[in-house]
Amino acid sequence: MLTFARFETRLAACILGFLMAIFSAEHAQSETWKIASPEWPPYAGSDLPDNGRAINKLRTVLNRAGISLEVDFMPWSRARAVAMSRDYIGVFPAWPTEVNQHFMASDPVDFSRIAVIKRVETTLATSCIDRLFQEYRVGFVAGHVYPAPIQRLIYQHYQPEDGSENEEDLVRVLAAGRIDAALSDPAVLLHLADKLQLNGIDPDVDTLEKHPLVLAFSRTGGYRQRLERLNDLLRTRTD
Repeated sequence: MLTFARFETRLAACILGFLMAIFSAEHAQSETWKIASPEWPPYAGSDLPDNGRAINKLRTVLNRAGISLEVDFMPWSRARAVAMSRDYIGVFPAWPTEVNQHFMASDPVDFSRIAVIKRVETTLATSCIDRLFQEYRVGFVAGHVYPAPIQRLIYQHYQPEDGSENEEDLVRVLAAGRIDAALSDPAVLLHLADKLQLNGIDPDVDTLEKHPLVLAFSRTGGYRQRLERLNDLLRTRTD
């Protein structure tokens, strides 16, 4: 027979267990990482489902460790600047080539491509990147740091101010025929062409490189622990 004292003991244990479960759940979700992010659809964007493909992948990985993700969207140059403050842990998504001495790159969270994109009526010799720069008008985004062989050719043939401010400007000048080819991620340019109702961009592209998208951690207090934590999560994910 269950005595009143034993009943009280069991009731107290149940209440304690319930409260501990609530505390543990709240504690598990108590950590928040705040990042700055460029508007870079379809990978990242304030008006995209789940804030974009790359942001969604990062959020999913962090959720496994009970870490919530807060994202502030802004232009790339500003995102990189504000991410160095203590209000943010870093900037994402970024190419490894864009991670300077103020940041440290994580393992890849997602992947993008760098490709030669043209108009449908344009015929280009793209098998040789050097020839592309020698014979055609090539567009690029001034704020991006491309892989070394491409960046070298940009410096050789153009001034920094010759580049577009962002991919939206880049796809506009390509559609208008002011350049013969654009160097960018085709998913980004084709997404923007569709959004801006720009016709004539060739979806058949020549990919130059598959490029990782990383979280660039600002070198502020505790960044090494966060970096190692994210890398551990990325190395054990199943997607």
